[in-house]
Amino acid sequence: MIATLTDEKITNLLTCQKTIANPGARWKDYPGCKQKNYEVTSDDGADFEIYLRQNKKIPHSFSCGILLRLPNGDAVTLARYNGSCHAHSNPLEGGEKVDFTPHIHRATERYIRVGRKPEHYAVASDAYTDLEGAFDALLLDCNVSGLGRPNTKHPDVGTWQQTTLGFFDE
Repeated sequence: MIATLTDEKITNLLTCQKTIANPGARWKDYPGCKQKNYEVTSDDGADFEIYLRQNKKIPHSFSCGILLRLPNGDAVTLARYNGSCHAHSNPLEGGEKVDFTPHIHRATERYIRVGRKPEHYAVASDAYTDLEGAFDALLLDCNVSGLGRPNTKHPDVGTWQQTTLGFFDE
């Protein structure tokens, strides 16, 4: 199925309405990082996973992404929001560089066709500076609901309200 993904299909998968099925997901500790995984389903029944990963020693070394779960058990990363801890190069764009700044990877038909990671292409972003901001950007960009976030816009007045839970709190 990965070979049949077009840019139009990728855009439709990223922007379709999705809901988190396990909003109580917990952080898991691994050597060097902590990670949280959410199960996500689209209104039309497609299965996704969102992961958040934070390096324990380097604050700007983080990633969160959304994967499409395929019926055969495989997965394809559709988008990935990375921190500024490394430079990135887009080889199909003549080595265009993203130097040590937050950047968003997105699956493209072009990279799939040449056998690269589907989500290799990336662009710099100033939409976030930390994992929490990257996660918020992903939720917004990928039309994901079902998770009460610490900062949410009040629907009636359009102002931000802070809850007492912090991002890394359980």
